[in-house]
Amino acid sequence: MLEVNKWSFCQPDNQFSLQKWQKTVDLMTELFSAPAGFIVHKTDEAYRIIVSSEQRENPYHAGIELAIDDNIFCKKVLKDMAPLYIPQVSLDNQWDDCPLTVDGVESYLGVPITWPSGEPFGTFCVMDFKKTDYQHSLLELIEQLRDMVEDDLALLDNFTQMREIAMLDPLTNIYNRRALNLLCQHKLNLAARLGFNICCLFIDIDNFKPLNDKHGHEVGDKALICLADTLKQYLREADIIGRLGGDEFIAVLQVKSNDCIEAISYKLNEAFKENLKHMAIPELNLSIGSGIVAQPKETFAELLKRADEDMYEKKQASKLAR
Repeated sequence: MLEVNKWSFCQPDNQFSLQKWQKTVDLMTELFSAPAGFIVHKTDEAYRIIVSSEQRENPYHAGIELAIDDNIFCKKVLKDMAPLYIPQVSLDNQWDDCPLTVDGVESYLGVPITWPSGEPFGTFCVMDFKKTDYQHSLLELIEQLRDMVEDDLALLDNFTQMREIAMLDPLTNIYNRRALNLLCQHKLNLAARLGFNICCLFIDIDNFKPLNDKHGHEVGDKALICLADTLKQYLREADIIGRLGGDEFIAVLQVKSNDCIEAISYKLNEAFKENLKHMAIPELNLSIGSGIVAQPKETFAELLKRADEDMYEKKQASKLAR
């Protein structure tokens, strides 16, 4: 479950980290007399700016993403896991196709940020639109500031592990109702800030009570564990999954459009049935309702209610179709 918490520094009780990092990035750019500084987080899909300095001349705001295959400075930093300083980008033709070079970036200094495990988290970097000549003391400074960010990650990583027990459903080892309310509301807040779409899936197992009545609670528990494992297997690290209680499960996902939700639901249902077959459990179907955030200030409770209502409508339609 620790893998799911790679965004633990953005959770409500750890919001101080982003605020602290914002001050750190702003201070760095002031000391470097630079127009732009960033903390960039690497995911499987992209390089995302999660903190951006607040000068007027900085054209790149928090939430901007660069494709994972783009030829960018941060990519080289993490590939080499070493600092990278380019005083005059235009003299090095390997950066001619870099999107930032096209935008006029002429100088880059960046250092890698790692999780306590040593796994790459992203980069701490400063950029300028003119040639620079940073002295050695400034190169040391950016590494010292980076170390402060890594200290925060270490503290939060430890904190995450300590509170896992209180936030997990003991049967399925995924988030419980309390954790869902906490984490999902914050994900909605973060989505409003960074401008991405959030979808809530409300998942219910059809005919779960008859399964329990006929085969016993032990088989029913195995079916619940199977569904939890299916969700962990087929959804992404950044997605939030949990059990509300009984046979009701929740998944909160970042999506690009409505079009992919039906495909995700179909894939989850088919994968669940296939996993049940491997466990020699009678076939079950899922009723999956969905709701996409309709407005920036919508609460998780409101989103969950719409997803629940959609699930109920689909379950009733399925019964009528039989």
